[in-house]
Amino acid sequence: MCCACGTYAQQAAASDNKNQITLSVWVPASTGLTDEAQKNLHNKVVQIAAKQGVAADPGHSRFVFAVNVVELEKNITPTAPPKHSYKLDVTFYIGDGIEGKIFSSVSTTVSGVGDNATKAYMNALKNINVLNPNYKKFADQGKAKIVEYYNSQCDPIIRKAQTLSAAQKYDEAIYKLMSVPEACAECRSKAISAVDSVYQQKIDYDCKTTLAEANNLWNTEQNAEGAKKATAALLRINSKASCFGEALVLSQKIAEQIQQLDAQALETQKEELAFQREEQKQRLDAYRDIQKAYAENQPEVEYKPLW
Repeated sequence: MCCACGTYAQQAAASDNKNQITLSVWVPASTGLTDEAQKNLHNKVVQIAAKQGVAADPGHSRFVFAVNVVELEKNITPTAPPKHSYKLDVTFYIGDGIEGKIFSSVSTTVSGVGDNATKAYMNALKNINVLNPNYKKFADQGKAKIVEYYNSQCDPIIRKAQTLSAAQKYDEAIYKLMSVPEACAECRSKAISAVDSVYQQKIDYDCKTTLAEANNLWNTEQNAEGAKKATAALLRINSKASCFGEALVLSQKIAEQIQQLDAQALETQKEELAFQREEQKQRLDAYRDIQKAYAENQPEVEYKPLW
């Protein structure tokens, strides 16, 4: 691979940069685990992922950090009182959940004893060692494969985002671009450049619709209450948007008419109509907020089994 991120597999051990790859943590419901066991196992996966420089996604990334549990032995001990015991094979996978491809896997065997079957099973899961040294090679292999994917699919990803933006699906476009991991430096740089344009299109579109809303509110109710509603809409307009100047003109128009209608309301409206506010958050933070909000409002991806 000729781009900078193509050398990630060789540099991963030395870089030690955290949260450069984001994966969906996936514990399939079909495993037959109780809700409590699923939660416990999910937490274990999150802990292992964090230790290996992997960030947990709400469940919308195509790439997954999955786990499967197979019961090897189930016994009742010949003790007084008798105890239940389990021996489990726990296999972790990193792969493409959309295509069902495994990038890397690692297994561990754990055992647990308890007063009943449920407690024994839970105790076995608690014995999963999140510091197992085998997890590093497993995670590095999986992350390298994901970086290779973005390396080979960078241009199509950007073109897809541009198509979404043209269809006014700005949040989805920003989500896709911001999903390119930092580990893939060259593609990430291209994605950030592309997201600048998409974000500008988004705030320009929002500006036009919000300005129309403010005009409608003011034309419908040209009094202090109408001015308050219109101003509230105008204050949502990003100062970098292309129609921001028109918003200032409308605010001045409202102020002048309010002055004629009600001198007392003027002082209140001057404060509300003032567009002197703190500088907008750094654009990258705004992109990340949009990415997070879009992800949290999407249905979970239907993944294919990796085993």
